Amino acid sequence: MAAAIKTEHPHIVRLEGVCGGEPVIDGLRVTVRHVATLHQRGETILEIAEGLGISEAQVYHALSYFFDHRGEILTLIAEEEQAHARFSGC
Repeated sequence: MAAAIKTEHPHIVRLEGVCGGEPVIDGLRVTVRHVATLHQRGETILEIAEGLGISEAQVYHALSYFFDHRGEILTLIAEEEQAHARFSGC
């Protein structure tokens, strides 16, 4: 198993081979991108935590990472949206 590469944000790591190396919540396959996407759609911290089965602290740390690395995460979100558009035939 690949070693976790810690980030400056508690609970957020990168693992080679897990979710394409995207930042994830430590011990889970929940990406910062996914948390940020739900937040941008208007979900509350509690709704995100309950929906993903994570703690509110983990949501806050994922969002903190997003706000500190907005360009990186927005690029990942845009790439995901483009991939969905290609596969859905739109």
